[in-house]
Amino acid sequence: MPRGKTIMIDLDGVICTEERFSERPLAEPLPGAREALQQLRAAGHTVVIYTARTWGELRVTEKWLADHGIEYDGIHMGKPVGDLWIDDRVVSFKDWPAATRDLQARGYLNPPPSK
Repeated sequence: MPRGKTIMIDLDGVICTEERFSERPLAEPLPGAREALQQLRAAGHTVVIYTARTWGELRVTEKWLADHGIEYDGIHMGKPVGDLWIDDRVVSFKDWPAATRDLQARGYLNPPPSK
């Protein structure tokens, strides 16, 4: 198996619902997020969660991730805030089933075993 990749995954709006600052602890995991991150790690990749949240929110963010069983290898707080991101290494996010299919097509995940 080739060397695992480092995969950066946004938190708010990708792993969990986007909530106002004071209500972030009330966010809910998006369907399929937990399982997709588990699959990526099981495939040998390093999962780093990044967020525009500040370092002052680190403890509440780590607690939320632990409480919801979200596995990751690292976290980066303080992503630059922008309205649009243009990147040559992107998996566009609509929902986790579509993102998982894209990851499989790119060879980051093996196709799911047939039942």
